[in-house]
Formats: sequence, C-alpha cells, structure tokens
Amino acid sequence: MSWWPFADERSFWEWAWDPFAELMDQDEDVLLEDVVGFPLLIAAADIGECPKQQLCRVVLENLAGRVAWRRRPGELDALRAAAGLAHGKRHPYVREWAVYARRLLRYCEVAGPVNRAGAQQMAADMFAGPVTQWGRQGTDWLTVAVSGGGRLWDCASRDESSHLFINRRTGAWRVRHPTLMTDADRASL
Repeated sequence: MSWWPFADERSFWEWAWDPFAELMDQDEDVLLEDVVGFPLLIAAADIGECPKQQLCRVVLENLAGRVAWRRRPGELDALRAAAGLAHGKRHPYVREWAVYARRLLRYCEVAGPVNRAGAQQMAADMFAGPVTQWGRQGTDWLTVAVSGGGRLWDCASRDESSHLFINRRTGAWRVRHPTLMTDADRASL
C-alpha cells in the first residue's frame, strides 16, 4: 500500500513550490516517506530555491534509513535506483545523500568482519544520517561496546531507544530495543 499523497507529478510540484502549502498540520514528513516518491524528493532537494527543499532532504534521510532497517527487496531496489539518480545531481547534499544511500545498501549485504570504526560508522549512518552527522561534533552521542560474549557490537545513540547489534565476524546486523533482543535474535547474528 502506497502512502504517497500526490496523484501525479504536477500536484507534487504545486505543493513543493508553495511555501505555505501543507499536507497536514503535523507529521507531514511521515506522509512523504514512500519509496514511490524518491525521484521527486530528490529533484526537489536538488533545487536550492525550492521552498520544500529542506523538508525533502529530511524525508530522504529518514526514508533511506527506514528502508535499510526493514530490508524489503522491493524497497532496497527503489533505494538503489534513487541512489543512482541522486549521484548525478548538482546539489552537494543530494550527491552526499547518494553516497550515504549506497553505504546503507552495502550494510544490507553480509560483508564480513566489522571493526570498531566500521561499527561506529554503520551506527552513525543508521541512527543519524548524513546531515545530522555533519552537525554533530565528535562521537559522544554514540556508544559502541562488545556484547554477546564478544561476538557482537552493541551500538547505541543517546537519541534512540533501539540498538544496532552487529556480528563482529560476519557483519550481519539487527536493530532492536535491547530488552526485545531475544536469544534467538542473537543466535541468528
């Protein structure tokens, strides 16, 4: 089921160019988080004069992270296509988002051993996204610790209730609240 609130491209652009247009009073960004909208969100984020440029950036970041967390094949394909589209755009943010999206896609493939620096980068990408990371100094907002008898990295942001658990040897990962991480979840990593 698609959440995308626009019937066509024209209605999207009418909304995007109207600085006072709102889809709803609150949580407008959540309504826009649909992979169907990747091309238009990227296009609007690439136009510096677009009144909704910043909102589209936030939606792109949040949506990319959620797609990676869910790891649904169709959504991952849409993210892959969006990263390819964004790679050639003119705005530096959009090109950086393409690099970020490709990192998220790499995390969705079991990649092999993950050292502490790799776990820290992965957690920063999963919890913050590229723009939020640029605004943060250092890594005091993020913890990376060994757990699971030395098998796992347990990564946490002070802003998130969920943790990112990463198998140190294989790179397999799962995002869960620590109290919801079952023994079966740990064993599957």
